[in-house]
Amino acid sequence: MASSSTQLGDIEEKFFECSFCLQTLKEPKTLPCLHRYCRKCLEKIIAEKKDAFNCPLCDGKCDVPPDGVDGFKTDFFIKSVLEFCQLENTYKEDNVKRCRGCKEVKNVICYCFKCRDFLCQQCYQFHLDNDMVEEHRPHLLDLQTVDVRSLTLEKLTSLTEDPRCAVHVKRPAEMCCETCGNTPICVACVFGDHKGHITHEVRNLAKSEGEKMKAMMTRLDECKDKLYELPEKVAKVRKALETNFKEQLEKARIKHKKASEKVLERAEMKKRVLEKQRNAIIMRNKEECKQVRKEMEEEMKKLKKKYDEILQGKEQSCGREVDKVDRQTGVVDEKSTAKVEKYNRELQGYEEKVKASKVDNEERISEVADHATHTINRYENLNATAQTVQASHDEWTEAQCLPAITAAGELLIEEARKEYSDLGSLSETGVRVSAMFIEQVMITASHESVVDIKGIRRGWEVNGITSSGDGHIIVTGKAQRSKSHITVINREGVVIRQNQIQRKAGSPYTPRYCHSLSQHITATVCQSDQVCLYYNRDGGYVSKNIKDMHIKWPKWATCVTTDQLNHIYVGGFHREVLVLDDQLNYLRTIKLPEIIQMAGDLAVNDNYLTVCDWAGDESYAVTMQGEEFQVVYQFTKPDGGRSPLSVCTDSNQYIYMLWIGSGGSRILTQYSQDCRQLLATREVDDNARCITVIGMEEGEKLLVATMISCRMYTFGLLEE
Repeated sequence: MASSSTQLGDIEEKFFECSFCLQTLKEPKTLPCLHRYCRKCLEKIIAEKKDAFNCPLCDGKCDVPPDGVDGFKTDFFIKSVLEFCQLENTYKEDNVKRCRGCKEVKNVICYCFKCRDFLCQQCYQFHLDNDMVEEHRPHLLDLQTVDVRSLTLEKLTSLTEDPRCAVHVKRPAEMCCETCGNTPICVACVFGDHKGHITHEVRNLAKSEGEKMKAMMTRLDECKDKLYELPEKVAKVRKALETNFKEQLEKARIKHKKASEKVLERAEMKKRVLEKQRNAIIMRNKEECKQVRKEMEEEMKKLKKKYDEILQGKEQSCGREVDKVDRQTGVVDEKSTAKVEKYNRELQGYEEKVKASKVDNEERISEVADHATHTINRYENLNATAQTVQASHDEWTEAQCLPAITAAGELLIEEARKEYSDLGSLSETGVRVSAMFIEQVMITASHESVVDIKGIRRGWEVNGITSSGDGHIIVTGKAQRSKSHITVINREGVVIRQNQIQRKAGSPYTPRYCHSLSQHITATVCQSDQVCLYYNRDGGYVSKNIKDMHIKWPKWATCVTTDQLNHIYVGGFHREVLVLDDQLNYLRTIKLPEIIQMAGDLAVNDNYLTVCDWAGDESYAVTMQGEEFQVVYQFTKPDGGRSPLSVCTDSNQYIYMLWIGSGGSRILTQYSQDCRQLLATREVDDNARCITVIGMEEGEKLLVATMISCRMYTFGLLEE
């Protein structure tokens, strides 16, 4: 806030400049946003406007008064300051002027703000000595002794004449009429033209309005840092959008290249196998023909006709088989070429979508940036106006100007507090890459193999299963007494290493659940609130209790899963899902939609979070975009399915779910990537508890583990 010693020379010339014509203000009119325009400029601005218009400087909305330009408030304070500036410029040009008193042209040394004109030395002395003009003395400015540039606003205000009554122009104004927009009036008007209006003494009104503006400025300053940080945030988000756009496009192209190469590589492999079959048929035929010729030569005379017919039949059979293989080879070429063309179309479509999404996001970011710029300009203008008015220490100026400043400040506070909840999400294009270049996958009709999980003792349980990047399998569950176990096995069920972990004191039950975090690290949880990172290669682990994170958690963890960003999701017997980073640091808590009662098991499918609601006997796909999580789709139950038990996904984003059926049976289901189609159902072991997908050289496999019998079934996932 400016002090009472603020000098006119310290005020920027731009402060007195019209924002429309860029010239010094003439007959300044003030808008509700406190930006000033010349009267004639404002007439041009509202010439074609009926009810409202936008301020050209800050884009703020302003209503057009019924009486047009006259309805906008004249800025008398700025007008008086401009009057002095014109006085200063006039005096600089020439100090020989016509004296107001004697009417002679001579050197002038004083300016009388009462007479509103220059005085010579003789008339100046007359003003000082003669009581007839005693009331002029406080309004005299000695031009010989004053430094115009060091003249303060307070001094200038003391020189200017106080306003006069709007009705009785010869009487000094002593009151302000609030009903008439703080119009200056005399005491007689209180009981006359302004009878019944709300009136105030100017001193009290100036004090009251000053306190209101001070309170408003305090609240506005609280928003100042946030307001000035917004452009920086916008710049960061715009930069992040550009980076993510390039990364997503590059990922899509890399995936397209790998998928196309994979199709062509498979086609070449099939063609080589068929070529071997073709050559083998030809070679076998040659050997057979050779043998036939030998026998024919031995019995040439007797059996020549017979063996000629046999030779002809063999050659025809060979030709048919070779033609069949050639046709199969052509089919392989056609299918592989069609797939690559399809992938090319998908890539082209993806590039168009992601570019369009980027353009939309940039437009929204620009809107936020423009709004931030306008709001900052309004703040700086309001702040400068408030400082200038208060620096005048003139009660009339404050009474007339401060209400408008306070009103504009209240509107500005609302703008400054405005939240941009979607700003962070604008760095992402929202166009999925994982749904592209995928193969059609079909689960085999029955399991390919079944093995006993060795090393799991009697009375132990298998509650969770996951796979590691090196081909190993991790199973977890309840162990003996007060312990849980983490066991690493191979595909034959042989134990590679095993750890037993003591349960937390006060936990009555010790099931443990797991999900792969990276190639060599597994995330596990154990009731009631222990989270653990297990290192598959050496058996080391670190753990943390959720309650030690000092967050609200209803206890009883029932599941854990991870996403591509290595975030860990922990669910339980409630709607809250805890999100941690790969160092077990707390990130946030997700509140599932009210239709979901609890998270029995979780899986991340592209942008969806799949939730098995044990309490509600349903399963849902929940969106993971934006601030609020919403149900996208409710999974179709299989015939006889009662409640979902476990869920997982494969690399092509197909979803597999284990259901409890009627009578305690178990049903294995396969769903499409968009969660909306039930593709296949398989009956499995009634003791099945958990499922996962493992990558092998021959392709992905689906593993089903039983809880008590501790057996592991392997189903094939066939790509067409």
